[in-house]
Order: sequence, then structure tokens, then C-alpha cells
Amino acid sequence: MKFLVINGPNLNMMHFTEPGVAGQLDYNGLLDYLELCCTQMGMEVEFFQSNHEGDLIDEIQSAAGRADGIILNPGGYAHYSVAILDALRLCGVPAVEVLLSEPDEHEPFRKTDVVSFGCQGHFIGEGISGYLHAAAYLAQLLRLDGSAHTHLVM
Repeated sequence: MKFLVINGPNLNMMHFTEPGVAGQLDYNGLLDYLELCCTQMGMEVEFFQSNHEGDLIDEIQSAAGRADGIILNPGGYAHYSVAILDALRLCGVPAVEVLLSEPDEHEPFRKTDVVSFGCQGHFIGEGISGYLHAAAYLAQLLRLDGSAHTHLVM
């Protein structure tokens, strides 16, 4: 099973912490950690990151035939990108959304998550563990019946 992990703007500049992992991980450390964990779960992952909305859309559109599912952290685009929403709906590949922190902990305009309407599951506010939970959920979703019609919020 192969998943495309797509990260949006500014994630390449962040540092992450994970319980049980000493210190902080930079973005490349995050990717190494996710790849190791997904490999242990029997999943292949490919990573993509861009600060540009059109590049994210191009990557989503190219997922069909390359990946069984998409794990998407749209970053700030979650709150207003109808174009990313449309790409998710049109691409034919099930997607699960990850947001590292709770939108409620930020500005009021972040309470609306437009991109979520194109995703079959959501892992919000779990930090980098959200990526692993998203991968496990997506794998289970695909194993059940190959379709992606459920809508789960965690």
C-alpha cells in the first residue's frame, strides 16, 4: 500500500516534538520518522511539500495511479482553499487530513476548514502522531472495501 504525504506551506520550516523521542525533529527528521514508522506498518510513503497552492493541487491531481491514498496537511490553506478541495474531490484517490494543532487554539478565522470536505478522515491537534493515525486509518479504510465514503473526525 502506497500513500502520498502532502505537506503545505511553512511545514518545511517547523520543528516538531514527539513523546518518547528526545529533542526536536526538523522537517527532514519528521519525514525520516514517518517513513520508518510507515515502513514498520507495511506501508510505502512518498513525500511532497510546497508553499505554493498550485503545486499542491498538481500533486493531488497526479496521485491517481501513483498512490492508494493521500495524507494531506494543507497548513494555512485548510481554511480557504476551495481549489484544493476541488482537486481532492476530482482526483479519485481517498484522502485523510492532518492538522498538527487545534484550529480553536488560533485566530477565529481558522475555525472553518474548507479542505476537510474533500477528505474521508481528519486527525486534528495530535501533533506528528496525527500522520501515523491518518496512515493507519487510511490503510484500514482501503482494506475494508476499497472505497472511501466514511467521514471520521478525531
